[in-house]
Amino acid sequence: MRPLASVDEALELVLSQVPEPRVEGVDLTAARGRVLAADVVADRDYPAFPRSRVDGYAVRAAEAGAGAELPVAFEIAAGTAPSRPLPPACAARIFTGAPAPAGADAVVMQEHCEPHAGRVRILRAAEAGQHVVPVGFESARGDTVGRRGDVVSPALVGALAAVGAARPAVAARPVGRVVATGDELVAVEELPGPGQIRNGNAPALRAALVAFGAVDGGSATARDDRASLAEALAFALAADVCLLTGGVSVGDYDLVPAALEAAGVAAVFHGVRLQPGKPLWFGTRGNTLVFGLPGNPVSSLVTATLFVRPAVRRLLGLPAALPGPLRAVLDGPLARGTWRRRYDPVRLVHRGDGVLLARPVRYRGSGDVFGFALADALAVVPEQARAPAAGDEIEIVALSAAPG
Repeated sequence: MRPLASVDEALELVLSQVPEPRVEGVDLTAARGRVLAADVVADRDYPAFPRSRVDGYAVRAAEAGAGAELPVAFEIAAGTAPSRPLPPACAARIFTGAPAPAGADAVVMQEHCEPHAGRVRILRAAEAGQHVVPVGFESARGDTVGRRGDVVSPALVGALAAVGAARPAVAARPVGRVVATGDELVAVEELPGPGQIRNGNAPALRAALVAFGAVDGGSATARDDRASLAEALAFALAADVCLLTGGVSVGDYDLVPAALEAAGVAAVFHGVRLQPGKPLWFGTRGNTLVFGLPGNPVSSLVTATLFVRPAVRRLLGLPAALPGPLRAVLDGPLARGTWRRRYDPVRLVHRGDGVLLARPVRYRGSGDVFGFALADALAVVPEQARAPAAGDEIEIVALSAAPG
């Protein structure tokens, strides 16, 4: 029997199968948070004309010493072009953002001027270049404004708008679909009968996919028979990321691996030295990434966090790993490590002195979705580690980190 992969080996295998992100153009207003798929360059100099930084008077600095009185030749508002060059020994009334007239090399802000009857008295001597933004000062034609791989921030949206990039090319958000398997499943709105449970994994995993940055492509439910699985897989395998939950272990009714093989999905690995989540299955069909997640609700969400989230981030054009690593001080004991790396649910608390605490939650195993709902992070317990005690610094994996 092939040995189980370690968590790190399994993640490396997953990431080795992630295709290059698809590229799409999006409206600029929808680009925030997306990753640029190509460089964006300035289409002209910015500013394209010498621009006044302030409201005041455009002058020749050599003619605008303290106490000088100059006739005001004309006025220039933002959005208009000067009608003519500035005449010698004159000033032009100018407003913030307006182009300075030819011949002017400075703007005296209005607080340092005293206008009267068509003339202006300069109260503070002008210096050449003051309050005038020269052509190309902010960005020259051809300068790179946004680089491939940049996450689009609101500020970058403004820069892209300034250079006319109305539909920037970004990494497309992958579509994720979920298949929940099992004869015991009933819809969330139904009252379960004897031996039945509500299908909580499908909505939880769809919510997780959206939190990771994917597009929710919907879900299907499959019974424990080959025909039902084949029908559900025909729907789910049309997505970029396909998540199946349940039926991936080695019981008589664990039909998912065989159904995936029949659907043309190539297996990459089956089983990870991980608790919870040991039965994890992963494979590919074309560019579709297929994850067979365990049916226990905690196991499915832990494996989605550890393996699906990095894959979705890579598809989004982001680094697979979250910024980190994140560490915290344990605020209660945990069980010692075993032959598998373990991820225990904890809640993060910021102590008054700035220390981040990881507080173990009330939790009764991989079927306890109620206890797991109290957690916002996972404490990592390495293989064969001694029992972590209160006060130990431990590695943490955030559960709720969004893309970017």
